[in-house]
Amino acid sequence: MANRLPCALLLAYDGSAFRGWQRQPGMPTIQEAIERALGESLDRKVQIFGAARTDAGVHAQGQVCHFVKEAVATEAAVEQLSASLRSLLPSSVTVRAASLAHPSFHARSSAIGKSYRYRFSWGAPISMESRDAFQLGPTAMPDWSRARAALEEMSKLDALPGLSSPSTDRRPAPPLAQWNIAIDSADATRCALSVAGPAFRKHQVRNLAGHLAAIALGLAEPDSLARLAARARPWMGACAPPHGLTLMRVDYPRELDPFGLLSSACSDAGEKIR
Repeated sequence: MANRLPCALLLAYDGSAFRGWQRQPGMPTIQEAIERALGESLDRKVQIFGAARTDAGVHAQGQVCHFVKEAVATEAAVEQLSASLRSLLPSSVTVRAASLAHPSFHARSSAIGKSYRYRFSWGAPISMESRDAFQLGPTAMPDWSRARAALEEMSKLDALPGLSSPSTDRRPAPPLAQWNIAIDSADATRCALSVAGPAFRKHQVRNLAGHLAAIALGLAEPDSLARLAARARPWMGACAPPHGLTLMRVDYPRELDPFGLLSSACSDAGEKIR
């Protein structure tokens, strides 16, 4: 009898040419591209389930999805499928790894945390290298110590109800588990905001990035972030553009993690994260 085990894919993609993760009629999406490639490889219609529904223009280094493989499931067969997908997918979408997963694994509902990075750049003219960063302007002189002070103040909150955009999901965003703002060691005109948490709501990281940029540029005070994040009403302020945002990692319980990402992340002590 054929095994029905989830097959998990670890994905990286440049989201510039896509209308986000989720399938939309007549629109190029990451889900549609992968399901089409899987259908060609397996000669049947396949539905995949993603860990995060990234917006149009958002990138990923560690997106996870799964589907149920309705054939004799072996690691060799999965590796063969992975190679087939790499040949069929557009160059902007990469299958970093593929693995059979625990029978109860679900890419979205099994997740216990996600990590994102938002990049900023300033000073230099806009170039191809800036397509993954929010360009703050050629004359901008951001003071990121102001943004760090704002995050320190926000970290005292028990929830972040005001940080997400209007959505049908009315649950308040939980506080961040980790955060960091770091200047690029190779380019002093580039900076990255890294955040991790158990869950993120609609546009939460982009809203956060947009207001932190305003604070760093002196357009808002550091204590304004906590006040806005604590409000009961959803975010109505500026939202940073999508192209600066990258989904870096999805975390799972150790017994369900098909790629060992959680254990490898826990052992990475090289990066200073609050």
